[in-house]
Amino acid sequence: MLAIGYGLLWGALVLYGLEWRTGRRWLGWGAVGLSAVAWGLWTAGLVGRGLAAGHWPMSTRYEFGLAFVWALLGLHLLATAGTPRAGGGGLLLALALATWALTRPAGERAAAPLLPVLRSVWFPLHTFAAALAYGLFGVAAGLGLTALAEREEAGRTARLRAMERTTDWGFLWLTLSMLLGGVWARYAWGRYWGWDPKETWTLVVWLLYLLPLHLRPLPPWRGRRQAVLILLGFAGVLFLWLGVPWIARVGRLQSLHGF
Repeated sequence: MLAIGYGLLWGALVLYGLEWRTGRRWLGWGAVGLSAVAWGLWTAGLVGRGLAAGHWPMSTRYEFGLAFVWALLGLHLLATAGTPRAGGGGLLLALALATWALTRPAGERAAAPLLPVLRSVWFPLHTFAAALAYGLFGVAAGLGLTALAEREEAGRTARLRAMERTTDWGFLWLTLSMLLGGVWARYAWGRYWGWDPKETWTLVVWLLYLLPLHLRPLPPWRGRRQAVLILLGFAGVLFLWLGVPWIARVGRLQSLHGF
């Protein structure tokens, strides 16, 4: 199912590209339809993964990658379905993440029993909030990309406003994820915060998104500059997800987080 959904996403991206080039709205609606079917298949695949593993399917970096794509694609459809020429950027990011997930070695994709620390009600709450936050930030980054590429002022303004709203929601979900993670850490390790590499860089990402929120009221930091800041924030999200675990492993840094 995941492979079929992946193929449909490529078809949707082609239709979005044709819509951008020709301005024909029916091509955009075709892309939305293919993306919606792909999201349904991805949902079924994620549920199937959880049933096969026997636990909430976000316990490894690969599983969270699947959830990241699921959240980004679903939220992307909600945010852009009715806006002409707005869907290509978010779909391109979803495709990049899906490509990463589906090309993982078999060892990374293998299901494994839950570690004792993950057998907690806080595990699904924390990871679900994080997946929604990451997905919303991906949607905002996609809208930022299309806004920077848009030549018409009205179209650019509409995308920038949608980008700002999506960023606001992403920031709220990231904050909730951090709070839930702190409560979970208190029960699991006896402290709310320990400056673990993952915790530290999560705070860095939180500050990266706090910056455009504070600068937004200033006219010079609206528009294209705001979009650039949002794209930098999403780069921080990707580094938090993929870069920090790699640095912790290579640098032999002590970390209580699996990914």
